[in-house]
Amino acid sequence: MEPMERPDERKALDILQKVDPEKYHEAQLLDKPDIQNPIRNIGVEVTQSLKESVLKVLGIDTISVHDDRQILETIKTKYGAGILRVALPLPDGTKKKVGISIANWHSLFNLIEAYDNKVKKLQSGNYTVYAENNLFIFVFGNDEQSIEQLAKHIYRKRKKQQYDYIYVYSQPILYMIDYHKKVIHKQQIG
Repeated sequence: MEPMERPDERKALDILQKVDPEKYHEAQLLDKPDIQNPIRNIGVEVTQSLKESVLKVLGIDTISVHDDRQILETIKTKYGAGILRVALPLPDGTKKKVGISIANWHSLFNLIEAYDNKVKKLQSGNYTVYAENNLFIFVFGNDEQSIEQLAKHIYRKRKKQQYDYIYVYSQPILYMIDYHKKVIHKQQIG
């Protein structure tokens, strides 16, 4: 049975085909990684940075995503200590209702954690490794400081397999972090 197409993966492919049609024209939605172009020897894994998304929906996105203690205090004060029910915006414009256990808040990823998690999976041997391996991360708040912190983090990390380009999409802006040149490109999509 063929895996079901996810809206975020489709949206990522559409964006990549728009910003770099030469590179991604023949790309397909597959799995491990999510977007593959064997002809150009490119693979792209797609993920989301959920912590920032939840904080934005809750209207408390001014708190540093790295200060879980302060975040949890604020959430517990405003929403209680049980299940947090939120409707997260999806790339296709719809919303997905999710329930998040406050006790499991630490298991949600912020931007750096999302990156580290996918780098770990790239090392696992369960992914097809291409000559060019890229990562596409959806975030739902435009925080350039977080993107700059991610870039610094990426430049410090040295692993056997590394993502060459990290795309961070915060509608309508696409940031591209070039691991090798250590630069961030910013482009408005729309």
